[in-house]
Amino acid sequence: MANQTTQFKRTVSGTINSGVRSVFGGEGRRYFIIEHKDDSATHRRGEQQKLIVDEVFIGRDKKCQVLIDEQFGTVSREHAVITRVGDQWKLIHRSNTNDTFVNGQRVMGEQLLQNGDEIQLSYNGPRLGFIVPQGDQSLVKSIGMTARLNLFRQQALRPYKTALTLLTILFCLAVAGLVTGLVLANKETKLTQAELGEVKVQAAADKRAADEEIASLKKNIAYLASRGSGSGGHANVQGSKNSKVDYGGMLKPFESNVYFMKMTKLVFKCDEGTTAYDLISDEYPDGRWEYYFKDDEAPIATGFVTSDGYFYTARHVVEPWAYYANLADEEKTAAFILANLLIHYGGRVDATIEAVNNIGDKIVMNYSDFSVVSKNDVKYDIGDGLNIYLANGSDYAYRRINRSSAIQPNPQLSKSIPAGTRLEVLGFPNGTGSDNNDIRPQYTYATTSNDGLLHNVIPVTGANFEPGNSGGPVFYKDGNNYYVVGLVSTRHGRSSGSIVPFSTIVH
Repeated sequence: MANQTTQFKRTVSGTINSGVRSVFGGEGRRYFIIEHKDDSATHRRGEQQKLIVDEVFIGRDKKCQVLIDEQFGTVSREHAVITRVGDQWKLIHRSNTNDTFVNGQRVMGEQLLQNGDEIQLSYNGPRLGFIVPQGDQSLVKSIGMTARLNLFRQQALRPYKTALTLLTILFCLAVAGLVTGLVLANKETKLTQAELGEVKVQAAADKRAADEEIASLKKNIAYLASRGSGSGGHANVQGSKNSKVDYGGMLKPFESNVYFMKMTKLVFKCDEGTTAYDLISDEYPDGRWEYYFKDDEAPIATGFVTSDGYFYTARHVVEPWAYYANLADEEKTAAFILANLLIHYGGRVDATIEAVNNIGDKIVMNYSDFSVVSKNDVKYDIGDGLNIYLANGSDYAYRRINRSSAIQPNPQLSKSIPAGTRLEVLGFPNGTGSDNNDIRPQYTYATTSNDGLLHNVIPVTGANFEPGNSGGPVFYKDGNNYYVVGLVSTRHGRSSGSIVPFSTIVH
């Protein structure tokens, strides 16, 4: 009778996150080797597998990183798992029906492994050698970058069925929720390759930037308060606590020109003979991924039509792979890196986006219909001659469209808005709700936290941006008229954010 098993659940941290750290050769990060000691249909005797993730499942289930052939019927689907414990590795017995042995001794739940140990899955079952390389050869960075990428695909993505699943997560999170996590697009990027691998550095920098903006706003509020509400200063700007301005009524004429956007189809095509094809050909021999989003998972955003016949949205909406989001979120980072590599090494993308307004006008677009500014994108050398390219410029995208609206851009105003001014935002922060026949943009607002521009964006606080607001129009009232002065780009932390001003948009 098999001994009692130890409960263990696969985690993103132990697979995808640890895989990302290994891809970038994290400082001091080590790996281990499993040597197959018996011939089978899946492995030859003496074959060695390098394992770079922190959770390695062993069994007959195709999700297992160490896959055992079906001929070994006494091996369970998930028979055992090897997991990292500090600088050591631990074997956890998982089978409910058959034992696991280390050096001939039955494992009682779990056991630390030593270099040279022999693992046997069930009595008379297949034998595996546990090997820890010595010296510098034990470091993950001793494995070439191309090999690390392939190991990442095989070991970090396999438990999640296919890389397609991860890319689905990427676009759902990137387009629907990236507004809450993107690094400020206009911020000068000075990360080194080593810093790119240290995922906490950027997160800390973003927090400091948000804190500075909040501190600046508090300073401005104190200044305005000292002048008094009757002084004629900025304390009387529209949107004060006692204001009875009907923002909804004033912005209502613009509603039909603000569009709910959702991605409906995503296709990646990789040509044979390219690096991109090599990365996916094992799972997709024709070099093609195709996915149709369901209504409840479609990535969402906002776009709008202006008086001069352009359709605008944020660049990260149509090209999310050009952004790395918050590097502390390694799951997103991993997907961004893979998609970025595919795009630049032989891959082509077909991302279909549908836009619809409150009167039922529907526009079907492809990401390639949009123009973006990519000339300042930053190239990062990640080893073995491979590079990724990340956005470093204004977060906007536009395309010509055969219609116009009452939404009038005012570039001049966009760069001279005083601190403490309320800005109005129209968009679809939570999609269209439960009734797809009643599509109406929602009203939100933000308050400028500095006079004019800061780092070429309009800095705001009190931002009520939510997933889906990305790319939405931002209005400023000048006299009796409303002008669009920018579009929603990003939110930092809980309330501060950035607006792309029209003064920086060039055609």
